[in-house]
Amino acid sequence: MNTSSISVWSRRPALRRLAALAYTALLLVLLLQSSAQPLLGPPAPPGPPPLERELLMIAGHLAGFALLTLIWRWALAPTIGDRRALGAAVSLGLALAVVTEAAQTAIPDRSASLLDLAANLLAVAVTAWAIAARRR
Repeated sequence: MNTSSISVWSRRPALRRLAALAYTALLLVLLLQSSAQPLLGPPAPPGPPPLERELLMIAGHLAGFALLTLIWRWALAPTIGDRRALGAAVSLGLALAVVTEAAQTAIPDRSASLLDLAANLLAVAVTAWAIAARRR
C-alpha cells in the first residue's frame, strides 16, 4: 500500500466506517447463513463435524471477532479517540458475539454453541488487551 492510499483512509473517516460496516455485514452473513444452503462457501457435510472441522471453525470465530474488534477501533479512532473507539469496538464485538449465537437458534439447520460464543468473546477480549497493551 503506498502513502497516497494510506492518506485517503486517514483523511476520510467515513471510508473507514464504511469498511467496518462492510466487514460486519460479511461476518453476519457467514455466521447466520444456513449450513445446508449457504450464501458463501460450501455446504456443511451432514452429521456432527469431525474434530478437525470443529477446530477450523473455532479458528474462524477467533479470527473473525479479532478482526471485527480491530477494524471498528481503526474506523472510530479518528473521530472519537483511541480509548473510546476501543470501548465501542469491544462493546460491539461482545454484543454481536451474543446476538449471533442466539440468532442461530432461529435458523433451521443451525444451533447456538457455547464453544463458539466463548471463542468470540475470547477473541474480542484478547484483541482489546493487545491494543491497550500496545498503547502503553
